[in-house]
Amino acid sequence: MVSCLPAHAVVLRYRPKVGEMTKHKVSMSGRMETSMAGTAVPGATMRMEMTGAIDLAEKALSQTEETTRVENRWLGGKISVKMDGQSQSVDVPTGRMVVDVDPRGRAVKLIEAAMEDQSLTPQAMGPDFQTMVGWSEFGAFPEGDVKVDDTWSDEIKLPTGEEGPEITLQISSRLLALTTFQERKCAKIRTSFEGPMTFDLSKMAPADEEAEGEMEAVLQGDMVWYYDYENSVYVYAEGAVGMNMTMSMSAPEMPAGEMTMNMLMNVKYALAQ
Repeated sequence: MVSCLPAHAVVLRYRPKVGEMTKHKVSMSGRMETSMAGTAVPGATMRMEMTGAIDLAEKALSQTEETTRVENRWLGGKISVKMDGQSQSVDVPTGRMVVDVDPRGRAVKLIEAAMEDQSLTPQAMGPDFQTMVGWSEFGAFPEGDVKVDDTWSDEIKLPTGEEGPEITLQISSRLLALTTFQERKCAKIRTSFEGPMTFDLSKMAPADEEAEGEMEAVLQGDMVWYYDYENSVYVYAEGAVGMNMTMSMSAPEMPAGEMTMNMLMNVKYALAQ
């Protein structure tokens, strides 16, 4: 009960109202460097810059004591890529993801995920794309009440599809303030996260082709976010998400090769007006 809490303490929980929809706009900018071994120019590095914006919608479909079933929708957007002085813009396909989220804000089960372009899934578009929808998964709430300057940590296994990579994140958070932000009572929280990813690339090959390989990567980031704890609404977040990846793959008619990629994206996540 609130009356039993220490002064200026709060219990943070995720219990959105079933049927209510919130919309967000995610804007991002960043860069990526990729190098390939075994190419005509071994060690050659390809650099690209990326900017973009995506519109999202979130709606609680149902709720039990243990979880809230949440539907996330991609409503469209555009990403621009600049490389070797050339720029190209691509439309982000619309899509839908349904996950079960526990009261501490942790996604515990992926129910379904589908993109308008059937060749793409949230996993296939990369973990950086996945975090644009599920960044709040990186900010699990603590077990009990917290007050300003309290810290907490957690280990989270992000749910993916049967063919998705295994992602386990170590998370550290600090309550920076209990404040009013955009006329909402919010908890201002800083969260840092880091964790490895592994993926069997043979599962990506067409059924009539044999291929072997694996991807190993480290996903990391730092976010400051505002959470309306009275209405269970993620109001605003900004920070950086990075990934360092090594991928090796071979096939009967393709020599073995290795690719390394380093990516850093600055991300902002805001309620749509």
